[in-house]
Amino acid sequence: MADILRVTSPVISKNVVESNKPVADPSIPFDLQEISHIVKNPNSSGLLGQHNVLQKETGSAILMNLLKDPDVTVNYLKNIYMLEEIISLLPVNNKTVTQEIQQLFQSLLIKPDQIVEELLKQEYASTLFKGPLFETLRGLLADNPGMSKEIADLLKSVNGTIARQDVMNSAANSLEYLSDQLAGSSRLSGRISDLLMQLRAPDSASHFQALKGEILELLKDLESSILYSPQIEKVVPIIIYNLSRFQDNESFFQESLLNVLIHINGRENKEELKQLIFDYIEGFRSGETVKNRSRIMDVLAEIIGKQDRESEMASLNGDKIEKIIVSLLSSPCNYTPLLHFVIPVEYQGLTAFSELWLDPNDSGSKNYKGEKDGESHVHVLITFDISGIGQFEAEFMADGKELSFYLFCPGDYARIFAGLIPEFTGIIQEKGYRLSELKVDKLDKNRSLMDVFKNLPYKRTGVDVKI
Repeated sequence: MADILRVTSPVISKNVVESNKPVADPSIPFDLQEISHIVKNPNSSGLLGQHNVLQKETGSAILMNLLKDPDVTVNYLKNIYMLEEIISLLPVNNKTVTQEIQQLFQSLLIKPDQIVEELLKQEYASTLFKGPLFETLRGLLADNPGMSKEIADLLKSVNGTIARQDVMNSAANSLEYLSDQLAGSSRLSGRISDLLMQLRAPDSASHFQALKGEILELLKDLESSILYSPQIEKVVPIIIYNLSRFQDNESFFQESLLNVLIHINGRENKEELKQLIFDYIEGFRSGETVKNRSRIMDVLAEIIGKQDRESEMASLNGDKIEKIIVSLLSSPCNYTPLLHFVIPVEYQGLTAFSELWLDPNDSGSKNYKGEKDGESHVHVLITFDISGIGQFEAEFMADGKELSFYLFCPGDYARIFAGLIPEFTGIIQEKGYRLSELKVDKLDKNRSLMDVFKNLPYKRTGVDVKI
């Protein structure tokens, strides 16, 4: 038998340097030797960045999501009502704040007999281009199409006149935010406090240019401060823009008004237009427009403001404050050119939170059978959620006195509401409408606004003009 080769030492190449690494101590659970700091993330670390929703949720993305979710505000109102119940069960120490919040929740809901009044107030707040003044200006423009520039200058001067106090308040609110952010600097916060007192003074408009110079100088000094942060950097352009909106040129209003009056025949007609303009301006200065403000919108704004300031409310409600604000302010706009109403109702112990979307000139939608008549009609969508029952969708199409009505309800209640068709028919005929079609079906899934209003994408399309 051949002899077995015995190797007494490992065969090591002469070119290999043997490491003198000490033997690991078995009593130590982790070996943390030769630690090197990571200077830069690897290139592959950003491959999954597209899944970071928070980075991608910009303003336009939120508005696009609203088109797919027409009941954003309904869900938010439900969360507010649930939040009221949660707060009533919590042992909160601050009794005053809790009572105030509960009063806000109670004042948010309205009775059925207050729905029409609330709808009118919300419709009034949807646009300011209404009333005798604008009817007169529209008639004047129809008779003289070449006066568009003169009328536009007049409206611009009127808006500059009535918006002075709003500009002062906006600048003061932004400076108040900066004061909180710069509380660590007694010098800067003291300068801001002095400016705030001057801005909120009754005669602040008379020396606005001097105030504007001091504010701009302060903003310039902020850039060299160690407390200058990205949040402050975003607020500074807003303040500068608000200051630029202040219109203190009295001659501009007089000249624009004179350019319109020379196109009007008759002394009485000229005096009538002048009186309408002065009454319109005085209505804003005297607070006459406050009488037509929606109570629900005011309460919602106050609740949102408290959610932003109170840590208790911010921790209890998981919805993003930014998305809620965008939901309330994005209609009507170029993204959703529809009239939008928010109606929370309380009736016999039940609460119903509803949103109403209305297109007064819809020519692209189809009826329940998929037929399209091609003529314009009034199109209404109501999404509402009744506590203890579920979510409903009611859709109306009115062409003169011809009315089509479709009701989509939870599956368990479809048969019950289908049995109410004779009552629905009687109510519709009692109001003077002729019923062309009525359908009650179960709600399989929540439809988006574009599913209901077929011409909505075309209304959102702009014109690409290149020079």
